[in-house]
Amino acid sequence: MKDINLLNNATEMALYKFLGNELLDETGSKEVKYFCSDKLLIIYEISRGKIRNTEYQTELPLSALSWLKDTILNGFWKLPSEGGLPKDQHRCMAHFNNEEIIIGRSMNAGNYDKSGFKIVNKSRKSHILSSWPQEFQITDERVEKVLLPLFERLGAN
Repeated sequence: MKDINLLNNATEMALYKFLGNELLDETGSKEVKYFCSDKLLIIYEISRGKIRNTEYQTELPLSALSWLKDTILNGFWKLPSEGGLPKDQHRCMAHFNNEEIIIGRSMNAGNYDKSGFKIVNKSRKSHILSSWPQEFQITDERVEKVLLPLFERLGAN
């Protein structure tokens, strides 16, 4: 597993394929950009502040995307009677290319009172605080509109 730099400048961004971006508020102060390499999906988030910006980045192995998609669609979004996860199971974990990936339900996924998911790469250190893992939260609405189509574009079955 190779560490990569925070994609917060044109030089770093140029090393990866740009897949798209989304603004999370009307003011444009919260933005998510998606990049990929031949091995990783990179989710770069920026919150622009009055004094300074806060930047996050989560790197996920491309080999994890099919599992993430299946876990969302056939695990969390199905009732147990339809083959979904038990109602008391709120997270799942798997390993891909020696990286531990966790997905869990979140009742405040980046926005108060919006359900969604928290996705964690426990094997990669946060670019903010190295004792934390990389993670991001995403609402169910954004999963449907942005993340699942992006996974499919990258070949997730």
